[in-house]
Amino acid sequence: MADLNPKDVEKAKLHFDIYDFEGCGKVDAVRLGDVIRSLDLQVTNAAIEKAGGTKKKGEKLLTLEEFLPIYSDLKKAKDIGAFEDMMEGLKVYDKAENGTIMEGELAHTLLSLGEKLNDPEVEEIMKACAGTADDEGFIKYETFVKNIMAGPYPEEAAK
Repeated sequence: MADLNPKDVEKAKLHFDIYDFEGCGKVDAVRLGDVIRSLDLQVTNAAIEKAGGTKKKGEKLLTLEEFLPIYSDLKKAKDIGAFEDMMEGLKVYDKAENGTIMEGELAHTLLSLGEKLNDPEVEEIMKACAGTADDEGFIKYETFVKNIMAGPYPEEAAK
């Protein structure tokens, strides 16, 4: 926790308090991912579970003192997705090397690789982030990655 500056600690406490629904100074570990993601970290569900998150409500409660080291560790974790990593991964599907990918191929990838998504989730992501496909069904994957990395509320990130 020593690597968190006072501003990070203050921000973490604010977000932690928001998820302290009972007002008892504790957050249910089932909400750990929500708190971490509200702090602008892009972590996988596996990383959340490894850090102490649970799948069932009421299994474990975290105090702020327990949460801060988790936040610190996840903040410096290397398995957080980066723009360059996502671009490199999608280049595999760019057969023409022109910055585009078949819309259907991207949807299939989201359904089948990594932390698999379900059909409604993929439809929502594609609608919100993929942009408009050209006449041949291709989309610019750089636009897709930028939209994904901006998060669900990009207007708030710009402030």
